[in-house]
Amino acid sequence: MRILALSYNDLPYYLKSCFLYCGIFPEDSEIDACHLIKLWLAEGFIQRRGKERLEDIAEDYMHELIHRSLIQVADRRVDGRVKSCRMHDLLRDLAVSEAKDANFFEVHENMDSTFLISIRRLVIHQNLINHDISQCLHNSSSRLRSLVSFSGIIGKKSWGSLQEHIKLLTVLNLSDREVDGHVLPRDIRQLIHLKFLCIKGFRSHVKLPSSIDRLVNLQSLDLGANDCNIPHSIWKLKKLRHLECRFSKVSSQSQINKCVNGYLGVEQLTNLQTIALKGGSWLEGDGLEKLTQLRSLKLRNSSISYLKTEFFESIAKLIVLEILDLSFTKGHTKGHTKKILENRLGSMREKKNVTIHHHTKTLLPGLMPFSHHAYLYDLSLFGMLEKLPEQIEFYPPKLLRLVLSGCNLTDNPMMILKELPSLRILELWLDAYVGEKMVCSSGGFFQLERLELFYLNVLEELIIERGAMSSLKTLEIWRCDRMEKLPHGLLEQTNLEKLSLQGSSCYKSIKEIEEAGGEDWDKLRKIMC
Repeated sequence: MRILALSYNDLPYYLKSCFLYCGIFPEDSEIDACHLIKLWLAEGFIQRRGKERLEDIAEDYMHELIHRSLIQVADRRVDGRVKSCRMHDLLRDLAVSEAKDANFFEVHENMDSTFLISIRRLVIHQNLINHDISQCLHNSSSRLRSLVSFSGIIGKKSWGSLQEHIKLLTVLNLSDREVDGHVLPRDIRQLIHLKFLCIKGFRSHVKLPSSIDRLVNLQSLDLGANDCNIPHSIWKLKKLRHLECRFSKVSSQSQINKCVNGYLGVEQLTNLQTIALKGGSWLEGDGLEKLTQLRSLKLRNSSISYLKTEFFESIAKLIVLEILDLSFTKGHTKGHTKKILENRLGSMREKKNVTIHHHTKTLLPGLMPFSHHAYLYDLSLFGMLEKLPEQIEFYPPKLLRLVLSGCNLTDNPMMILKELPSLRILELWLDAYVGEKMVCSSGGFFQLERLELFYLNVLEELIIERGAMSSLKTLEIWRCDRMEKLPHGLLEQTNLEKLSLQGSSCYKSIKEIEEAGGEDWDKLRKIMC
């Protein structure tokens, strides 16, 4: 521990707080890098460097901690940047110990009552009975600045008892929980210093009060997969940088309210870097194009009524976008199919939330070329398409990941997509292609490392010609139940490391190879999982 302490003491002052803060997460947990960076920003750990974006500076801080072996990379994004990280147990122990000595934060199970009066950051790991939270804050005066909880429930009654202790909060992080009663109290408007508000759960209904507009310093609002009604007054929060509420919808502003209070729209939040929302009336007009700093835009279940020329022109002007996810669908969810998907999507909910739809018409006819999107590396399109654009210039020049879902393409998409020079991940979901035969011809997909075919209900045959997909490492075929045979040419892929199958996909072919044994079976069983 003494040697590790030397590594900590050798850190520049601006990194010490960032390192200690990593200790708030439970032991052995995988820490989402974007989530951690937003917490660092809210806590004020990131120092400005000229005109550089704060999130980029924070990413540099993270790289420096990794370079010093104080945190470890757990996973990387397709563009090579850190997706998640973790701390070695001994380094986490060091962070918790140093934090306690410096009154930097306190973990609930380690709290000493003699320190309660000066506590500034409280971290709760284990489940607590409601009154325990307010009880442990009873002597903390009003110095508490951050409340980070990873388990348990905070009920309506607890909010009242907590209120006097949390008026100066800058961070309120309630992860993996439901808020009892599903309504945040109006008193949350008193938290005027709040910069980070996170309430994560899975598909709980949360209602934000209209007084949310009092949180004038809020930088990040993250509601995870909760279904939330967000008041249109959210557009008053001009310091907001990250709005991540992918299952939530912003209410429309009535004409009377516009007359009394003035028009409120998304274009007023010019600091926004991230939007993940259901579509709504806020998409009308040209407000979206004014968000010139937007890096990530994820629109879910947006009505086709918003597919107007102005919308696609706005997308074309967001030239610093890195991630674009458009889901424009119509119809109702098949309950039976959705239930089947639960096992498949359980581990993917943070990656992508999928709903099966009946499509009734072409939904994405107005897409404009992405040729000016020099930074766009991750593109997802959910909705029907008549056909894929054949001109390679239409696609982002540095596209690394492409997801197509529910497109109902009748022409083999591989003939076009094989020409994308940088593509590493291709995912075709939910009848993205409705042909019986898919051919990956020789000389294409040189960079492709992962191919995922998911619920292609018509597909019967996949052919990988010699010389195609020479870099392929992972192939997933899920519920393509008409596909009885393994892809032709699959076992000739020398770099293939993982073959994942679900449902009856390729079952007949696998049984034949297993019964025959030999070299093919030896290859197959090494890569199957």
